[in-house]
Amino acid sequence: MSGLLPQIPRPLGLTRVYPQAAVVRSLRYQARTPAAFGGAKELMARIRLTATDADLSIGDGLEVSGTALSLLLAISGRRVALDELDGPGTPTLTMAA
Repeated sequence: MSGLLPQIPRPLGLTRVYPQAAVVRSLRYQARTPAAFGGAKELMARIRLTATDADLSIGDGLEVSGTALSLLLAISGRRVALDELDGPGTPTLTMAA
């Protein structure tokens, strides 16, 4: 249930601050988990995620940049944060989300 929380308030203009270390840890975990288990490991072979608010750059391929939370939502298949991302790998990520 907690995985749904960040995507519900955003369209309503509501925001929440999440502990940065927890978001980065979750992003790293999601990036190395195979798609068969709900992760984005295979996607990470085609894109590189660069967080604009944390010391984080993971993956291979075309860059996608944005906040760590927006990147986490996007590689988790949540489309709500796609407009907050930038870079030449964004179309690849958009097709996967």
